[in-house]
Amino acid sequence: MATKLKQIKIETTSEQVTSILRNAILRNQYKDGEALNLNEVAAELGVSNTPVRAAFQALANDGLIQLRPNKGAVVNGITPKRIRDYYQVRQILESHAAVYACDAEDMTALEEAFEDAEACIRDENWANYKNCNHAFHQVIWDMCGNDKMTELMSSLWISSSRSVNASEPEYVRCAHEEHKRIFEAILKRDKQLVYQEMQSHLVRSMNDVLTNLEK
Repeated sequence: MATKLKQIKIETTSEQVTSILRNAILRNQYKDGEALNLNEVAAELGVSNTPVRAAFQALANDGLIQLRPNKGAVVNGITPKRIRDYYQVRQILESHAAVYACDAEDMTALEEAFEDAEACIRDENWANYKNCNHAFHQVIWDMCGNDKMTELMSSLWISSSRSVNASEPEYVRCAHEEHKRIFEAILKRDKQLVYQEMQSHLVRSMNDVLTNLEK
């Protein structure tokens, strides 16, 4: 049987601009209330206004900026309250999604997502773990069987869960161990345990981001 290969995703210019601006905001290179001018950003990045305009819209959908009618935007900086608000909503939705995922008949996608993450750990591919991290959570959302809940959680996800240390080895190993406990609880269909493990995982993630913000 031929090896199954995953398609390579080539980012569009607008996706690249979105990623650059998102990371700059998450790393506090742009401060809360700081103005972003569409023309200036386009000139600085060496692109046309079109991908920057699309990036502004994507960031506004994420809640990271507020659009202005005069082609600009204002940054919604990363503050402790915004981080707590974000993670509190995720705790409510994702803990229940993980519980519902226990009822899924097919666990194949979850097993594959976890195996991909395991490969990242073995290869010490820390930079790629953020993609594995997102994939693991996405599979759980998809398995929950509630389209509206999946839609809400997808809209909440911002890059690497707002964590600016998502590719550091210590963070990766810690997150993966927590994912392992969630994964095993779902396979066992232990709803009480999986609820507790997902809650614990998200609380720890929130505290890490808050601690990093203070540095």
